[in-house]
Amino acid sequence: MFRYTDIQWIRNVKHEGGENGAYFDDDKDEMILHWSSSYVNQPTHAMKPKVGDIVVLFQKFNNDDQVYFTHLLTPKDSVEKDCLETSPKHRWGRKMIVLARTKKIIKPLNFNLKSVNQGHTYPIGLCNKNATKEDVQKIIWDAFNPFFRKDVSSRFIEELSSNFLVNTLDEFEGEEGKWNFAMHRYRERDNSLIRKKKVSVKNPICECCNFDFSKFYPNHGNGFIECHHKTPISKGERITKLEDLALVYANCHRMLHRKNNQQNYYTVEELKEIISNE
Repeated sequence: MFRYTDIQWIRNVKHEGGENGAYFDDDKDEMILHWSSSYVNQPTHAMKPKVGDIVVLFQKFNNDDQVYFTHLLTPKDSVEKDCLETSPKHRWGRKMIVLARTKKIIKPLNFNLKSVNQGHTYPIGLCNKNATKEDVQKIIWDAFNPFFRKDVSSRFIEELSSNFLVNTLDEFEGEEGKWNFAMHRYRERDNSLIRKKKVSVKNPICECCNFDFSKFYPNHGNGFIECHHKTPISKGERITKLEDLALVYANCHRMLHRKNNQQNYYTVEELKEIISNE
């Protein structure tokens, strides 16, 4: 069974002469992932992922400058396939189980993939050197959450969520911040307030980057958003009003909860300005 910590490798792929992207030709739950014939040293890059590891694929589609995360794969066995006769330019292959496949996950703004875009097999932590490896794993895992294949997730996925992102959103006023020791030590949130904030906007978009789930995930994403407390819950007990909550996209939410170089948290307005200046 897999979880987010099994994401160990990232790989750039390219579909030459087509518009559908690489490895989208069929909808099978297994595929052969190929590596260049120019790799002659053994073991090749095809053998870097071990059984139990997860490999992330990213790529561009024709006539589109966006970079997309498209696949989560895991080796089915430890056998390197020699595909010289069928694929002379991409001789080395591994049989992979497709855990997730999509064309809808745009690379987060804070991910820099320039150092991992040569078609080799790179450690996952290299795609964001300003974050911990575990943070990178969680961000990618949660992004693929809606796209795990139903026919394989029940067999292979231990948990569909890394519980990394605080999906809290809900009454016009609510008392929050009290300590509760009943099950775990955590700050209570007034979920009724969060729900009301969520439904107060018919078509919510991110207040930081203007991401619109309903457009990016038609029908499936309608009404989905995350709620950010402008004053952190950790500040203690207080009365929270609707205007004290911001509706934000998952990645922006994570950035709001990450300290900057001055060891402070950005406000919604400050993060919005950073994004608009990119």
